[in-house]
Amino acid sequence: MDKSDVIEMLKNGMVKVTFTKKDGTVREMMATLKGELLPAQTQPEEGKKPKTPNPDVLAVYEYNNGCRSFRWDSLISVNGLTFGEK
Repeated sequence: MDKSDVIEMLKNGMVKVTFTKKDGTVREMMATLKGELLPAQTQPEEGKKPKTPNPDVLAVYEYNNGCRSFRWDSLISVNGLTFGEK
Protein backbone atom coordinates (compact mmCIF):
# COMPACT_ATOMS: atom_id res chain seq x y z
CA MET A 1 0.00 0.00 0.00
CA ASP A 2 1.35 3.42 -0.95
CA LYS A 3 0.22 7.07 -0.56
CA SER A 4 -2.15 6.96 -3.52
CA ASP A 5 -3.84 3.81 -2.13
CA VAL A 6 -4.34 5.51 1.25
CA ILE A 7 -5.77 8.67 -0.30
CA GLU A 8 -8.14 6.62 -2.46
CA MET A 9 -9.38 4.68 0.60
CA LEU A 10 -9.94 7.95 2.49
CA LYS A 11 -11.85 9.46 -0.44
CA ASN A 12 -14.17 6.43 -0.49
CA GLY A 13 -15.22 6.55 3.17
CA MET A 14 -14.19 6.25 6.81
CA VAL A 15 -11.02 4.27 7.49
CA LYS A 16 -9.03 3.46 10.61
CA VAL A 17 -5.63 5.16 10.44
CA THR A 18 -2.87 4.09 12.85
CA PHE A 19 0.25 6.20 13.24
CA THR A 20 2.94 7.17 15.73
CA LYS A 21 2.63 10.62 17.28
CA LYS A 22 5.65 12.87 17.80
CA ASP A 23 5.75 11.87 21.48
CA GLY A 24 6.11 8.20 20.46
CA THR A 25 2.61 7.05 21.37
CA VAL A 26 0.56 5.10 18.85
CA ARG A 27 -2.71 6.77 17.86
CA GLU A 28 -5.72 5.41 15.98
CA MET A 29 -8.40 7.55 14.41
CA MET A 30 -11.39 7.11 12.16
CA ALA A 31 -10.73 9.50 9.30
CA THR A 32 -11.99 10.39 5.83
CA LEU A 33 -11.56 12.64 2.83
CA LYS A 34 -14.98 11.73 1.38
CA GLY A 35 -16.72 14.95 0.35
CA GLU A 36 -20.18 14.24 1.73
CA LEU A 37 -18.75 13.27 5.14
CA LEU A 38 -16.81 16.52 5.51
CA PRO A 39 -18.27 19.58 7.23
CA ALA A 40 -19.14 22.65 5.16
CA GLN A 41 -16.07 24.57 4.06
CA THR A 42 -15.48 27.97 5.60
CA GLN A 43 -13.95 30.82 3.68
CA PRO A 44 -10.46 31.93 4.73
CA GLU A 45 -10.20 35.23 6.53
CA GLU A 46 -9.79 38.15 4.20
CA GLY A 47 -6.15 39.03 3.61
CA LYS A 48 -4.86 35.63 4.74
CA LYS A 49 -2.94 33.60 2.22
CA PRO A 50 -3.79 29.89 1.95
CA LYS A 51 -1.24 27.54 3.49
CA THR A 52 1.20 25.86 1.18
CA PRO A 53 0.57 22.10 1.36
CA ASN A 54 3.32 20.06 3.02
CA PRO A 55 3.96 16.87 0.99
CA ASP A 56 5.16 15.11 4.16
CA VAL A 57 1.81 15.56 5.93
CA LEU A 58 -1.76 14.52 5.08
CA ALA A 59 -4.68 16.49 6.53
CA VAL A 60 -7.85 14.45 7.05
CA TYR A 61 -11.20 14.81 8.80
CA GLU A 62 -11.49 12.76 11.98
CA TYR A 63 -15.02 11.72 12.89
CA ASN A 64 -16.30 13.90 15.79
CA ASN A 65 -12.91 15.63 16.24
CA GLY A 66 -12.49 17.80 13.16
CA CYS A 67 -9.44 18.31 11.02
CA ARG A 68 -6.35 16.37 11.98
CA SER A 69 -3.16 15.39 10.21
CA PHE A 70 -0.42 12.80 10.30
CA ARG A 71 3.05 12.54 8.83
CA TRP A 72 3.49 9.96 6.09
CA ASP A 73 6.70 8.70 7.73
CA SER A 74 4.75 7.95 10.95
CA LEU A 75 1.91 6.01 9.29
CA ILE A 76 1.72 2.39 10.47
CA SER A 77 -1.48 1.05 8.90
CA VAL A 78 -4.83 1.84 7.31
CA ASN A 79 -7.75 -0.49 8.07
CA GLY A 80 -5.21 -3.01 9.39
CA LEU A 81 -3.17 -3.04 6.16
CA THR A 82 0.47 -2.16 6.74
CA PHE A 83 1.58 1.03 5.01
CA GLY A 84 4.48 0.56 2.61
CA GLU A 85 3.86 -3.14 1.93
CA LYS A 86 2.46 -4.44 -1.35
